[in-house]
Amino acid sequence: MKFWKKYHKWGGIILSIFLILFSVSGILLNHRNWISNLNVPRSILSESYQYINWNNASLKGVLSLNNDEELFYGNVGCWKYNKRQKSWKNFNSGFPKGIDNRKISKLALTSNHRLFAGTQFGLYEFIDKQWTPINIDAQSKRITDLLDVNDTLYILTRSELGSLQINQDNQQVCFRELPAPADYKTQVGLFRTLWVLHSGEIIGILGKFAVDGIAILFIFFIVTGLIWFINPKLIKKAKRKGKSIFRKQSLLRWSVKWHNKIGIYTFIFLGFTTLTGIFLRPPLLIAIANTMVDPIPLSKLDTPNAWDDQLRAINYNEKYDFFLLSTSKGFYALSSDKSEMIKIPKDPPVSVMGINVFEPLNHQEYIIGSFSGLFRWDPINMEVRSFPDTKPVVQDSAPTRPISAQMVTGIYYKSDGQYYFDYNKGVVGISDNDFPTIPDVIIENSPLSLWNFALEIHTGRIFQDFTGAFYILIVPLVGITTLLLLFSGVWIWYKKK
Repeated sequence: MKFWKKYHKWGGIILSIFLILFSVSGILLNHRNWISNLNVPRSILSESYQYINWNNASLKGVLSLNNDEELFYGNVGCWKYNKRQKSWKNFNSGFPKGIDNRKISKLALTSNHRLFAGTQFGLYEFIDKQWTPINIDAQSKRITDLLDVNDTLYILTRSELGSLQINQDNQQVCFRELPAPADYKTQVGLFRTLWVLHSGEIIGILGKFAVDGIAILFIFFIVTGLIWFINPKLIKKAKRKGKSIFRKQSLLRWSVKWHNKIGIYTFIFLGFTTLTGIFLRPPLLIAIANTMVDPIPLSKLDTPNAWDDQLRAINYNEKYDFFLLSTSKGFYALSSDKSEMIKIPKDPPVSVMGINVFEPLNHQEYIIGSFSGLFRWDPINMEVRSFPDTKPVVQDSAPTRPISAQMVTGIYYKSDGQYYFDYNKGVVGISDNDFPTIPDVIIENSPLSLWNFALEIHTGRIFQDFTGAFYILIVPLVGITTLLLLFSGVWIWYKKK
């Protein structure tokens, strides 16, 4: 009993700063649309958050408009570069305010010279010198890829495939669910199940509000706990000086009463939210990463769409007339009439963070890039080689895939130069050509979105420049000690009763 009292008091004080940070950041993460126009200046952040040499996924790709002009796009938005004049022009007019609203996953210049952008929040076309939104009726408006094939623009979200006839004035985008593969099982990953339970989105916006309430409860217990700790000392000090102690005593009694009462009735919800959170980060994430479970009935996960939140990138093989799709379950071939999806037996390694590069190298091969490295893939002959060299990549049936030192976020592969973009290193040359350095005008106009800032806090990465690789243990350690803190509070209350 004595040990748990001391643990509850001092453990609560030590954990208070982390729990407040995690609670506030969790609320912000739950409502990305609401805060997408708010930014945090990178100048006030540590070294890891500064743009140097196009690092930190600042650049996704480069689209050539003509011989002299290119569009650089990615997390910095869209910027036009004139190769002859070596000048930059802001190309973000029309996007809503906020860096989060101009994060571009893909630019597409169609055969009839229409320019489209797929973003976190929807589809845009460049019309009359600005980006104009196109209304899309899809399950999710987060665009993951764009592809122009035979006068049709294909729009891939994380759950559906849409199409737009680019030779028609009609701007209607038609979406369809893709067919389930032959080996389809109505199961979902345990990781995703815990994710939607932790955020509350398992039951939609009401669930998110409920989890917001749990975050507010954590803040309430921290504040009342600190009052419980500090006020007795303030009361003694006021007594020695002959001052009134009525308000301090009333606040102390109120804090003690409701700290105990609300804590007893809500500790299960507090513990459940904490427990689900610690399994969403390494090292505990490793234990559930490949586990599949049945979807919770009548929840967001219980859907007839076999590809719900699983689609990542799309390409087309003109020689054999079929589509290639990168999904969270590997690579699939989609028939040209969209009627059949077939798993490709041997596919290249792709990080659990998702694919970042899926570009045709020739009529039969593709360049595949992710945080697992850069690879050359021939899906017809089922050959995977490292890139830019051509060493064969040997894979077995083990769930652990080979990991490269490359953390690829994008690629520039053209006749005038070949480069890939590494998350940490920035631009890395495959050839010896010079690549434009990131200009000050882009750095100054590319803050960190408030949502991403909240994500850095919630995952513990915000501490990486101070703790090094140890930051990865912050979330599980805080989570486990918080579970013990909740248990100790209930145990102390029970013993007193």
